[in-house]
Amino acid sequence: MKHRVFLNNKTGEKCYLPAGRYGNFLLSVKKLANYVRYNMAKYYVVHLVLTLKEAKKEVDTRDLHRVMQFIATRLKRQYVDFKYISVKEIQKERLDKYGEEAIHFHVLCIYSKPYVFPSAKEIAESWKLGNVKITAPKLRVKVQKITNYIGKYIGKGYEYEQLEVKKSFTASQVPQIYKLSEKRLSLIKAFYGAKADLFKCTFTKVWAELKIQRERMREYYQKIRKWVGESGQIDLFEKISGLDYITVKEKRTERIGDVFVDKFMIKKFESDWAYMGTSEVPF
Repeated sequence: MKHRVFLNNKTGEKCYLPAGRYGNFLLSVKKLANYVRYNMAKYYVVHLVLTLKEAKKEVDTRDLHRVMQFIATRLKRQYVDFKYISVKEIQKERLDKYGEEAIHFHVLCIYSKPYVFPSAKEIAESWKLGNVKITAPKLRVKVQKITNYIGKYIGKGYEYEQLEVKKSFTASQVPQIYKLSEKRLSLIKAFYGAKADLFKCTFTKVWAELKIQRERMREYYQKIRKWVGESGQIDLFEKISGLDYITVKEKRTERIGDVFVDKFMIKKFESDWAYMGTSEVPF
């Protein structure tokens, strides 16, 4: 299994973190847990199992997305925040008993209001491919808790990398900012609040982007010259975007086709750890 390798510049110590499919799965769990922490004062958890009547090793992902869209639309009408993460599993009992390789989906659903989740019958009408089972586990939405709970259906990291299925997990879209470490995320959220969800980031940098169509560039730069003349670079992003309390450290412009992208650096985090690449065998 691939690992990302980091080197501590002060101590020379090396740190190995999962990469590949399993690493992406763990990152999605982290983003989900962080999102819930900052956006759902109360949350409710449902474990949804979607099985197949006919044994198949693969299912079009559009079938799963149809179900999740049905649930999301139903909850949105009730003004409910909703996120999920799902994994595929080969049904071991079916394989052992009948020799049939049939996948099914385990979906962990997290939402912000009680008594609004659709029934198994309603979801089955959207699923159309087999049975639906719903349980309500008593689960705290923490990274390790979710990983242990939903991760048991995909095996350990080495087993997960060897799964012969396409798109072995899928998850709700969550703003990039929630992949930051707990300390860095709390710093950004404390200063910018919900507006931080608009930012882009890596693990060490946070920036804001403005996209401008080519035909509007002249108007855009006329405004820039006016605003810089009035108050200087520090207020530039605030005036253009309407966000408050933005301190622009750096600005860089890129062109993608007919769109110009201005990138405004918000924060760079200091770190003793340097990324060294990936390694197949960490030890």
